[in-house]
Amino acid sequence: MHALQVLEYDAIRERLAAKAETEMAARRASEMLPAFEERVVWERLEETSEATKLLEATHPPSLYGVHDLRPALNRCRKGGDLGAVEIYRCGEALRCFRELRSYLKPRKETSARLWARAENLPELPHLGRKIAQSVDSDGQVLDGASPRLGDLRRKMRTAASRIVERIQSYVSRHRDLLSDPIYTMRDGRYVIPVKSENRGKIPGLVHDTSGSGQTLFVEPEAVVQLGNALREAEAAERDEVRRILAELSKEVAVAALELEGGVAAVGEIDFLFARARLGFDLRGAVPDRGDGCFLEIEGGRHPLLDPAIAVPLEIAIGRTRPCVLITGPNTGGKTVSIKTVGLFALMLQSGLFVPARHVRFGPFTQVWADIGDEQSLTQSLSTFSGHIRNIAAAIKELKPGALVLLDEIGAGTDPAEGAALAKAILTHLRDGGARVLASTHYGELKAFAYDAEGFANAAMEFDLKTLQPTYRLLMGSPGASHALKIAERYGIPKELVEHAKSGLSTDERAVTRMLEELELAQRQARKAQGEADRLAARLKDLERDVESKLEEAREAKRRASEVAKQTVENHLRDMRLEATRIFDSLKSSADGKALQKAREDFKALQGLGQHVVEEFEERTPARAGGAKPLEKGDRVMVEGYGKVGVLLENPEGRTTQVQIGSLKVNAPVSKLRAVEGPGPVAESPRRPNAGLARAMGASTEISLRGMRAEDAMELLQRFLDDAVLGHLDRVRIVHGKGEGILRNLTRETLRKHPSVRSYRDGEPTEGGHGVTVATLG
Repeated sequence: MHALQVLEYDAIRERLAAKAETEMAARRASEMLPAFEERVVWERLEETSEATKLLEATHPPSLYGVHDLRPALNRCRKGGDLGAVEIYRCGEALRCFRELRSYLKPRKETSARLWARAENLPELPHLGRKIAQSVDSDGQVLDGASPRLGDLRRKMRTAASRIVERIQSYVSRHRDLLSDPIYTMRDGRYVIPVKSENRGKIPGLVHDTSGSGQTLFVEPEAVVQLGNALREAEAAERDEVRRILAELSKEVAVAALELEGGVAAVGEIDFLFARARLGFDLRGAVPDRGDGCFLEIEGGRHPLLDPAIAVPLEIAIGRTRPCVLITGPNTGGKTVSIKTVGLFALMLQSGLFVPARHVRFGPFTQVWADIGDEQSLTQSLSTFSGHIRNIAAAIKELKPGALVLLDEIGAGTDPAEGAALAKAILTHLRDGGARVLASTHYGELKAFAYDAEGFANAAMEFDLKTLQPTYRLLMGSPGASHALKIAERYGIPKELVEHAKSGLSTDERAVTRMLEELELAQRQARKAQGEADRLAARLKDLERDVESKLEEAREAKRRASEVAKQTVENHLRDMRLEATRIFDSLKSSADGKALQKAREDFKALQGLGQHVVEEFEERTPARAGGAKPLEKGDRVMVEGYGKVGVLLENPEGRTTQVQIGSLKVNAPVSKLRAVEGPGPVAESPRRPNAGLARAMGASTEISLRGMRAEDAMELLQRFLDDAVLGHLDRVRIVHGKGEGILRNLTRETLRKHPSVRSYRDGEPTEGGHGVTVATLG
């Protein structure tokens, strides 16, 4: 197929083959061809998508251990024996089959196409174990392959050891007769190097002589019999190895068809993984599916160009624009744009993802391409003849929905005739239902594309300031060729360029100037649009930043609220415990002095309660007039208490301990004022204390029915504290019967509370098992 050659499809196949782990998949990649049946194309793309998702999520087992064993297995089925390496590879293949099947089975719901290929992979555990016990990766038959083989190899090692021991004794005893005090091997026999003048002094067989004839390599007579025994054991060992390999070959032959099927299936699975890996390398886009034959590319890069320098391509062909005609300067990127579209189509229809930001696609029925210099000396074809031959083949076999790519259509002949022929060809292709992407320098074709139904102009951008192409494709308008400007840039004398300009007609100069002004206007419009897009993106970023800051503020407020709530709870807990202590002291002593002390303590406790919910910011207390900070032992006044206290610690953090009479309180640091001299100071105005008010109106009964366990226990804790502060002797807790959860939690809370003396189930008249009565004290 000519299009595959000129679009460099072979280079893609080579890159795909390099991503394969098995030779089967590499061969499959090298032979890959695009599909032109819509169902097959989308099935291929779905397979690649499935493999891609799997590779993104996990790492599949390696398939490098699976070789193409099909020729060896075919020989084995016909009665031939396999070598040790071939048998080992069969065992490795079975191991890989097992690992791959185990990997895909839990993922069969999301990887149905891959699982369909792996589901019938042969397992053959008995054969796999036998091969693993018999041969190793170097192709050596292991001692454990059979009891006889192990016995023979032990005998060989024993015989060799005895030979070495015996011949070493000859070396030690006859050093003066030897050229060197060593032993060596000749033809598999152990020999010693005897000087030629000492021939016959050591009885034995001469196996070799040195090049100079000065040394004889003699196997001592006493070693000959031992060497013969070793040779016999070696021959028996070889026979046993052949027997083992023949036996294994027969067992492999029985499973040969299953193994061949497994090898083929693994090759297909690896081929899918290779397509996914290539997609990763190219940063390929998963195409959006559409109806009809079309291709829309956003941010596309030719897969064989360096992505760091390739200019992204934006183009749409086949839907609203069945035919697109690209114009613009030479070396401006027209050919690369055409090749990119063609290669993208071939890759997508081969099941490969393409390097682009976004792709929308409907499969083409054919791909035809006439690109480059088609001149052939061997076939007596000029450039024009070569192009026409390719176009003629496309016209002859054209199907509706075909993609036709024509570079410099009508070039290589008389411009007037070439332009006329090009218009006729383009019209015929359009009428035949083809999708056409062509390039030209002919002004007539620019006007034709502007007027003709189904055609659209596109231009390669050219920077008039630098006189260099930008390689950007601009849809919707024709472009000037800028031949004279490029000629001047590449060294044609200016006077020659001016002379050429004077040869242009007034209309031609006007059209050229109009196209240049249009290009400039488009560039300015794109720049303005780009700036607007940049500002819009910046605005969105700012909106995200503001929302993020607001969320941070909300989170900070939430955390501060939690801290405040916890602080209040801590203070209230301290107040409850202190009130319990005061009541306990009143119970144990009822004299007037104790009563007066309790009143003073309650007054101090009331003052603390006024400020527990006020400001929480950390402050460093200081004496009036800028004196030194407060320290442990200083006399201080806590706002709202009406009493002078003593600091029990250096103030750090938001609260600190103060001793006020017999009462120790945690007071807010911000409410401390240094006091000079003894005696109380005037009390500051106080608000009624909510905790004490609650204690005064404490209830003797609470109902927890229908509440969540956590909420119920929190409410019960507060109820008990209020009852203690209210000096109640007994309370009634209604929790209901149900499954007994609230009853058990209630009893656990009562058991842990320091002020609960006992508890019991309610009497029948009190509510029975649905009620617990607690005695406080």
